[in-house]
Amino acid sequence: MFILIMFSLLSGLVTVLSPCVLPVLPIVLSSSASKGKKRPLGVITGLIISFSIFTLAISQIVKLLGLSAQTLRYIAISVVGLLGLSMIIPKFNEWIEKALSFIPNMAGNSHKEGSGFLPGFITGLSLGLVWAPCAGPILASVTALAATSQVSFSAVIVVISYAIGAGIPLLAIAYGGRSLIQKVPFFSKNLGRVQKVFGVIMILTAILIALNVDVLVTTWLTQRLPEGWSTALTAFETGDVISERLDQVSGNEGGPSYFVTGEINKENLQSGVELPNLGPAPELTGITNWINSDPLTLAELRGKVVIVDFWTYSCINCVRTLPYITDWNTKYAHDGLVIIGVHAPEFEFEKETKNVLDAVERFGIEYPVAQDNEFSTWRAFNNRYWPAKYFIDAEGNVRYTHFGEGKYEESELVIKQLLSEIGVESSEELTAVEKKEYSSDQTPETYVGFGRQNAFSSPEELQHLETALYSFPVELPLHHFALSGDWLVGLEYARSEESGAQLNIHFSARDVFLVMDSAVPAEVKVELLAPDMKNTSEDLDADSSILVDEARLYHLVSLDQVVDGTLLLTFSEPGIESFAFTFGS
Repeated sequence: MFILIMFSLLSGLVTVLSPCVLPVLPIVLSSSASKGKKRPLGVITGLIISFSIFTLAISQIVKLLGLSAQTLRYIAISVVGLLGLSMIIPKFNEWIEKALSFIPNMAGNSHKEGSGFLPGFITGLSLGLVWAPCAGPILASVTALAATSQVSFSAVIVVISYAIGAGIPLLAIAYGGRSLIQKVPFFSKNLGRVQKVFGVIMILTAILIALNVDVLVTTWLTQRLPEGWSTALTAFETGDVISERLDQVSGNEGGPSYFVTGEINKENLQSGVELPNLGPAPELTGITNWINSDPLTLAELRGKVVIVDFWTYSCINCVRTLPYITDWNTKYAHDGLVIIGVHAPEFEFEKETKNVLDAVERFGIEYPVAQDNEFSTWRAFNNRYWPAKYFIDAEGNVRYTHFGEGKYEESELVIKQLLSEIGVESSEELTAVEKKEYSSDQTPETYVGFGRQNAFSSPEELQHLETALYSFPVELPLHHFALSGDWLVGLEYARSEESGAQLNIHFSARDVFLVMDSAVPAEVKVELLAPDMKNTSEDLDADSSILVDEARLYHLVSLDQVVDGTLLLTFSEPGIESFAFTFGS
């Protein structure tokens, strides 16, 4: 936990280097011009407290108060504007201080001129509701937990650590500005005028935030920063150590840790290298339904070679592995190989047995499929990936693992070796592997719902679980998407709320896929545009319409080569849900 706290603190610290800190900077700096020495401390303390509370419990607060999140935001903006007005009009400032004087002392005579802590604290409380930092994996993971009411003590500590980290440089900026004002004679002699100027800045900032201009400015600056700047700021959050700690926060801790020691490749497998013993495989548990089989246990499969394959039917990476897995089943099932596809749903609709049955039929899967809707077996294996394969020998020990796509020849050689250990020497030829070149600049998997969203670029502020009107930006950065029209953005998906609503994404890939669902069959028009989104490019002509009639992965575009293009989707009806984009090269 200590490591995650330190990285959360660091993640907050580097937030000051991102454009999304700009909306709060003018207000933080305005505290520098206050006569109250503790006003900056009050602003940052209030920001830390309110940001932590609203991040972890905004849904519960909205339900409790009976007000929408947008209404609360406007109230907070109004408070910031009024406090800015108090810096311009002395009489109004006196009235506010008198109104606050009944509140118990928070930092030593807080309502008197010598402190200013309380007005600053109230300003900070308001800021915590209107500030949306550029969250990296750490804060995004905890925010997703909060959205599903799965807040733990560890999640609370992580958010507070992040908020403190973000507050430290902001506090330094505020007191640095205060020191500058005191040292420069012109400013120190005209402190009253300087304070009024900052009061005007606070009011203007509040107005711009209310009009969502802050989002436009942040987007504009982000697009003009050096390539990779934003990702570089959060790169330290993507390591295995952080991933493991986040698993603990989300409750996915404990269990075995399987990894292959030493180099296992095609050459040494063919030369007869012995596979390591990675420990006993845990039992299949919490399976809600079995397809193509009666319930199975690993204990009753002793004496056979078993592959446990974690997959989900809308995951393109999983789908691309299925031809190889189904081929292995055809070739080696009679020799003693048992493949169990553990279906762990990434989205809520993937829990439906009918949807999984349709997918099993569509992909020609004949081996047993176990629905792990509660992720019980996933947690037993301490798994963290789609797809993930665990190769288990006849004694019940894990001997090899592979995560993601690829390594098909190595995996098949592992099957042969484990079968040979039970006396079966197979003469089957290795399944031919389709050779594909991978583009290093391929657009990564992109989630549309707010739970794991990190590439949204509409100029309007994203509204959670509320219908809102969005528009396309003037320029759409590579690997980003935007919405136009009325949309409701949920934890997992964005749903069109009007006929003609649009979504575009600027991508680099050869193939584009999108997970979609619709309550009734509806068409989505697919247009492939040039990167400037103004003219359809002749060499990128791939316009078509797709009928969305079930919850699954849809193949939107297939091109001859990797291109830099923008995909424009027009939704014919309200109620079409878009979940996640995946790409291929």
